Amino acid sequence: MDKALVSAIVVALIALAIFGMVMSWRKRVARDRRFSVVLPGSTATSHTQSPAEFSGLYVATTLANDPLQRVTLPGLAFRADSHLLMSTEGVSIAPRGEKETFIPAAQIVQIHRSQVTIDKAVEKDGLTAISWTAYDNELSEPVEFTSFFRMSIPEVRLACENALTTYFPHATSKEVAS
Repeated sequence: MDKALVSAIVVALIALAIFGMVMSWRKRVARDRRFSVVLPGSTATSHTQSPAEFSGLYVATTLANDPLQRVTLPGLAFRADSHLLMSTEGVSIAPRGEKETFIPAAQIVQIHRSQVTIDKAVEKDGLTAISWTAYDNELSEPVEFTSFFRMSIPEVRLACENALTTYFPHATSKEVAS
């Protein structure tokens, strides 16, 4: 075989792989359109008071009962540096390059630590996790998600977890309470 034919085959295989990745991502986004972040009947959609703010890495949001199944909710599809804002009204997650996602306080179920989620494994208790309830429009029932954050500075992680447990004492796990 000559170089031109080998090059054409390699380029075709790369194009096929990229096409497969794009189609797979589109299928995942279409699948996850059925979820609404805010439950029906909820009214809070932003912070009315000055929220506490922390910076870190937004890692992923997964189904709470399947931590290896990433979901692509609006504003929570991609891993990125982010700001986590919290007040008594709820939590806002604002990854860089994405729109801000607000989760009302009533929907926050649990705050805990984790070591692993999809695409990320760290030291013991190195991830801060917020479990929260959303709504599945197809099944007309609530569904629980978990959003994971990685704070690179331990003091920032502890301050963030302390703020979370202060604002949402009903959702605090034994592992985080300090």
